Amino acid sequence: MQHYDDVEALALLRPLVHASAERLGAQRFSTKRLIDELRSTPDGQTAYRDALEAIERQGAPPHMALHVVHGQVIPELLRRSGLVRFAGYIHGEPEEDDGYGVPSWWRKQ
Repeated sequence: MQHYDDVEALALLRPLVHASAERLGAQRFSTKRLIDELRSTPDGQTAYRDALEAIERQGAPPHMALHVVHGQVIPELLRRSGLVRFAGYIHGEPEEDDGYGVPSWWRKQ
């Protein structure tokens, strides 16, 4: 399996993931909910699209770029943010599974 460099995607999304996590009112939220919040603003949607394109420029098919951004980039930025901590995997809640990353809970610190 090919490895895709996520440095550009991380840089594009870092400030917007942080802002999205701060905007969420709930103490606990899912990765999917964070991505929905991120994409709800014009700047967030643009950064999200640009991050996907950064992965695709490396030869990744669009579906793989979604896996990298949802399953690798967003969780990494959440772990680095200092705002939240990983709170476990989500089991048996299909509405929290976007099909691109492992469904996970995050808890604000």
